[in-house]
Amino acid sequence: MLSQLAVSFTLALLPLTLAQGDLSAANNLTDLEGTWSSNSAVSTGGSFCSPAEMAFDYPNNTGMAYSFTNDGFFEEAQYRYNSNATNPACIQAVLIWQHGTYTLEDDGSIILHPFSADGRVQVQDPCAATTNIITYYDETTTFTDWGIIVDPDTGNYQLRLNRYDGAKLPYMNLIAKPPNMLPTQTLTGVNASGQTNTRKRSLTSSPLDIFKRSTASNRASISSNQVIAVGGVVGSVMVGLLALV
Repeated sequence: MLSQLAVSFTLALLPLTLAQGDLSAANNLTDLEGTWSSNSAVSTGGSFCSPAEMAFDYPNNTGMAYSFTNDGFFEEAQYRYNSNATNPACIQAVLIWQHGTYTLEDDGSIILHPFSADGRVQVQDPCAATTNIITYYDETTTFTDWGIIVDPDTGNYQLRLNRYDGAKLPYMNLIAKPPNMLPTQTLTGVNASGQTNTRKRSLTSSPLDIFKRSTASNRASISSNQVIAVGGVVGSVMVGLLALV
């Protein structure tokens, strides 16, 4: 009984300890393997991004997710809004997806090494000249420290990451083990057989109407009544010419 109380007391103290920035591997209660998400609406795997098609499938809510395998592969999915203090109407919607390999460094940090040909980012900005664009994304990421605890409210495993600048990422709960991931290999670009499987940068529309804005210029149009009127005038001229012959 005393041992159970001791374990419960230790787990209750873990969130306080980690909240002070101590995310060393010694505090971890399980391994990294799995899919970790700040919002279950956002997950890695095929439901979020199709890199070969240069397309995202918009989740219902914002959030971020990371997946890790025990043999050194990762996948990242993010959906967030960037506010604009000077013009609140100019909110950016940003979707990011990339995957690749990761390393656990001796100083306790995690470094993500993405496959450069596969990463994708889509940015919607209603106030930009081009309101919606999807293109390539390749960003090596460093987490200075990390830790896995048991969430005292849900009893679920929870991953906590600190960025290189000390900023704390949203807490992410374990939602799948083994992880939900696309194949852990280069999906676009030059594959192992030497064949090229890549697509050029392209623009794409979005299902979010709030971020749509037409950039097409006004064009002159001719109505059907105008066409009939012009045809009548031409016919009268032809009849007059025939009468003179």
